Amino acid sequence: MASTCTCVEGSGRELATFDGPLQNILQRTYLVGADCVGQFATYVGECSVSDTYALVEGARSGVPRELVHRARPQDVVPTGWERRAENRFLVSGRWPEDHGFFAPADGLHDALLLVESMRQSTILIGHGAYGVPLGHHFLMGALDFTCAPSHLRATGSHEVEIEVSLSGTTWRAGHLSSMDSRVTVRREGGTAGVGVSSIRIMNPRTYARVRGGRTDAAGMLPPEPGVPPHTVGRTRPEDVLLAPASRSDQWQLRVDTGHTTLYQGAKDHIPGMVLIEAARQAAYTLMGPAAFHPAAATNSFGRYAEFGEPIWIEAHPGQRRNTVVVTGRQEGEEVFRSSVTAPEGGADR
Repeated sequence: MASTCTCVEGSGRELATFDGPLQNILQRTYLVGADCVGQFATYVGECSVSDTYALVEGARSGVPRELVHRARPQDVVPTGWERRAENRFLVSGRWPEDHGFFAPADGLHDALLLVESMRQSTILIGHGAYGVPLGHHFLMGALDFTCAPSHLRATGSHEVEIEVSLSGTTWRAGHLSSMDSRVTVRREGGTAGVGVSSIRIMNPRTYARVRGGRTDAAGMLPPEPGVPPHTVGRTRPEDVLLAPASRSDQWQLRVDTGHTTLYQGAKDHIPGMVLIEAARQAAYTLMGPAAFHPAAATNSFGRYAEFGEPIWIEAHPGQRRNTVVVTGRQEGEEVFRSSVTAPEGGADR
């Protein structure tokens, strides 16, 4: 639906006017800068009340949630960004102080929160600095990370500084179509983690053709009962992603599309972040009851994880004694492979 929105100061001075679909207006309004996302800016014109609310609501945190592909404002990590060099950017962010899924455990922030910060920051730069239109799909081919548990302590500041460097960028029809990302997350002067990822970007038409009419998760049966939360390092049953199978080193992936953090917005496949967390949980069970906080992980994705067919998760010891190799298979084909490494001698405190 086409709209016209004008961003004005409190004094009435017009700052910018945008025409087109609302999602493009939202993106372009953000790119204008602080004047159009500031606390005192308002939006007038042919936007409906709900449209205007969406623009202003996204501006409150400095980064609209649509630009990091989140549905809930409380799940948005970045608060702003700036360019430092041609392909290097600095993203400011804030970790949540109270979050059901990303709650600290054993005095440390969740490593998955670190990875989510990397993911959101890369997507933000794709939209904000490279002009990737909203509605285009970001698809992970691989995501590897290392982290320092000593810089993930739950005490101290929740502010984070995230440096994003992009390389290997390719373009198609005037739009960014692939990139490699290196992300460094710093907290209180120390490096909390470093991640590298390879990403493909598809426009909606190409994505629909590639997916061949795959539908969303509507009509799926409720997820299977999970293993006890404490056996996978979780406290809430709804956060458990593994259901028991016939072998002690194998589980069925629990798919709960009602999970408010892991599944946001319409999906036609299981997100990669769900698979990364499933790998962490499987590694936790194999490592035993001692606290397990990943120091590193490699994750590669071979095909889409589809709804409607079971995904079988298997874990076995890696070549190093503190490494676990986790695979996920669907209909006999490997969906993903992860290698999860714990700190030598246990959690680094």
